[in-house]
Amino acid sequence: MEAISKVFDHVSGFAKKLTELLLTVLSLGVVAQVLLGEAMFGMDVIGNVVAIIDALGNGGVVGIIAIVVLISLLGKKE
Repeated sequence: MEAISKVFDHVSGFAKKLTELLLTVLSLGVVAQVLLGEAMFGMDVIGNVVAIIDALGNGGVVGIIAIVVLISLLGKKE
């Protein structure tokens, strides 16, 4: 049972580090697009973020629940 717990700890740690890395890349993409005024690497980062927020906003109660869940997941610090 301890071996399974270690595997889950490793997978969980990997997922957390990957999420941190992706959020950092997203932040850098937004800043770069604001400063340069054009899409980076052919990706409209700000447009994609706005589209996600718009989709969640149009989801009504489900969208609000999704936003709360995302904020709670991203806000957890150990």
